[in-house]
Amino acid sequence: IAALLNINGTEAYVLIDSGSTTNSVTPEFASATKAPRITLSEQVTLQLGCVGSKSRINYGTRVPLNFGGIKGYLYFDLVNLDRYDCILGTPFLNRHGAVLDFGTRELQFPNGHIINALPIQEE
Repeated sequence: IAALLNINGTEAYVLIDSGSTTNSVTPEFASATKAPRITLSEQVTLQLGCVGSKSRINYGTRVPLNFGGIKGYLYFDLVNLDRYDCILGTPFLNRHGAVLDFGTRELQFPNGHIINALPIQEE
């Protein structure tokens, strides 16, 4: 499910992905929004779903969020993503008790806030 969400004070094209074990943002989006870059003390391997398909993560950032009744900061790995500005994965979903409802195409929060996904043709 994809949505337009406020990340670091800017509207971002975000994939909400229950299959991702990280929260990721592109270096381009981080740079454009002047997100602070954190150099990781050790490289982290990002293993993708395909055999032999992996990348190295060298940097991260911590930026403010403001959507779904959530205001706060979240850590993202800086990753070269193909289509989206950001990916919110299971760390975000678990931390906030968020639920993806594929039937209604919504991201639901325990506080009652609901974020509607973009129509499929716009994803």
